[in-house]
Amino acid sequence: MRASLAARKQQIIDFVRGYYLRHDRLPSERDIVGGTGIPAGSVHRCLIALKESGEFSHDGSRRGAGPAELEHVSPKNIMRVLGTVACGPGQEEEERFIEYIHMPECMVGKGECFALIAKGESMIGAGIRPGDYVIVRRQQTAKNGDLIIALSEGKNNLKRLRLDEENRRFILESCNPDRASYPDIVTDELQVQGLVIGVYHSFDTEEGLA
Repeated sequence: MRASLAARKQQIIDFVRGYYLRHDRLPSERDIVGGTGIPAGSVHRCLIALKESGEFSHDGSRRGAGPAELEHVSPKNIMRVLGTVACGPGQEEEERFIEYIHMPECMVGKGECFALIAKGESMIGAGIRPGDYVIVRRQQTAKNGDLIIALSEGKNNLKRLRLDEENRRFILESCNPDRASYPDIVTDELQVQGLVIGVYHSFDTEEGLA
């Protein structure tokens, strides 16, 4: 009985969390019943039990959705995908919400993190392919050799940072063996938008095994 109650409680928490992220408001008890298939009486009892135990606070109404409630329903590993990033010629700076993705806690780390979808093939030598989700920690500093999201001349790009201290220049280095097709970008000024801390991609199952 306890296992069944625990499972239902977790199912309700997961549903409320997902509902909030999709609709930017909390679901009603009726929404929870419809979305989980759990009987109305059980949903009501679970919400009361969750509130009394301090695990989760939601009274079953749509009122009061906001930052306080989001802290309860949004774990660190639910991450926003904020558009694409060029791995080749830069693109105009743009931040637009596409979707939410779930990432393992170990890939999130500290600080504000978000994801971008890679475009182009200049970074395949660093394991970043077109369509990959690039996990980024928002920060404005980086060191030599870091993979960064850089803003230079009004355009964003994903590159490896190299410092030319002698000439006081920044080199945004491509990571593709075809250096002629994917040249580095040399610039006197750039703004670090974030540090790449991970990459997520799926295997191409259509190619099969050799």
